[in-house]
Amino acid sequence: MNVPLKRIKDYEDMGLGLFIHWGLYSQLGQGEWTEFIHGINKEKYEKLADTFSAKDFDVENIVKQAKSMGAKYIVLTSKHHEGFFLYDSKGLSDFDSVHSLAKRDLIKEFVDACNKYDIKPFLYMATYDWHNPLYESDFNKYLEYLRKSVEILSKNYGPIGGFWFDGNWNKKDADWKLDELYGTIRKYQPNAMIINNTGLKNRGKIINPEIDAVTYERGTPDSINHGEENQKYVAGEISLTLNQHWGFADSDIDFKSPKEIIENICHARNIGANILVNIGLTGTGSIPTISDQYMKLIGIWMKYNSSAIYKTRPTNIESGYKMNDFVLSDGKNLYLFIFDLKIVGNSNVVLGGEGVNPRSFTGISKEVKNISWLDNKEKLSFTQNNDMLTIDATGFKYGTDLIVRVAKVEF
Repeated sequence: MNVPLKRIKDYEDMGLGLFIHWGLYSQLGQGEWTEFIHGINKEKYEKLADTFSAKDFDVENIVKQAKSMGAKYIVLTSKHHEGFFLYDSKGLSDFDSVHSLAKRDLIKEFVDACNKYDIKPFLYMATYDWHNPLYESDFNKYLEYLRKSVEILSKNYGPIGGFWFDGNWNKKDADWKLDELYGTIRKYQPNAMIINNTGLKNRGKIINPEIDAVTYERGTPDSINHGEENQKYVAGEISLTLNQHWGFADSDIDFKSPKEIIENICHARNIGANILVNIGLTGTGSIPTISDQYMKLIGIWMKYNSSAIYKTRPTNIESGYKMNDFVLSDGKNLYLFIFDLKIVGNSNVVLGGEGVNPRSFTGISKEVKNISWLDNKEKLSFTQNNDMLTIDATGFKYGTDLIVRVAKVEF
């Protein structure tokens, strides 16, 4: 496999990101596609800019919470399909945050906060646009409008970690002039990742040589398309929502379990992908209470296990029969991800974590010196027989259940 470019390697090292959807739609609390799906009159909808106050958008606090969650980068919607810019569009349009009630360049605030707290800022940009009539009437002129909107972001906010595009799937056979668009980014932001979401029907598709990562929206693939042999190595990224919407939807209570979220994070790293966990801000720009709690839960798991997520890569080491367990490597140590452990307790509460729980892995021939849980540093007993390693995977201490437990193997 080809060696990844430095920007792609650095991106893969980060592992976990936070996705933030926020726009005029957030004020309605019905999801990010509400204008289109509910057929809201365009003129009426766009008056939401007059009430878009951003009064609760404390971006430093949001970035700090993302950092506590364990995210190394944040993708924020600079413009969603509604066409409203969260930044000063420099005369390109007056449908932006500086012409709204907020009268603020929210992307500048976001990038500045990310830089302050050592988080990489990524900017989502919708290519499919409901606001600008040129999208339907004169597509080539629209593409220049799109390019200029990206040029503003590329030139005026300092280093950007990456650009995350979404919407080419709406005109899948059109000439999107991607060389010009991506060329603008490469001119001003040579180290930025370029990602273009290929949608639900074309997950993992590479649509241009400048693409640095393929997307798997709401997907759980078994493998990642890293590109053809003798071509540029491409990273992969899975993105998931906490409930069923990307944007804030106050009546959507169908949330994934914390177990599903943690297992998705682990699965992504097992197949060599990054993962974006999404939240939708409220209409005034705050993190919804339940999303805040999910971020804290992820943060608890990452507090113990982040060293097994950052800078690690998949291995060819195989786990025992019918086990979900897997192994990652940071080039020096191995990390054993152990699933389905029980809590050590008492027969009166039937927690079931007592006794020996052997887990085996094949493909480890180097002599192991020490194995210990990351969460409490407990040393584990183990045996080695040729290239098979068997550990006694002890259960969680009473009062604890981290869903997936990780052991560090030292040589």
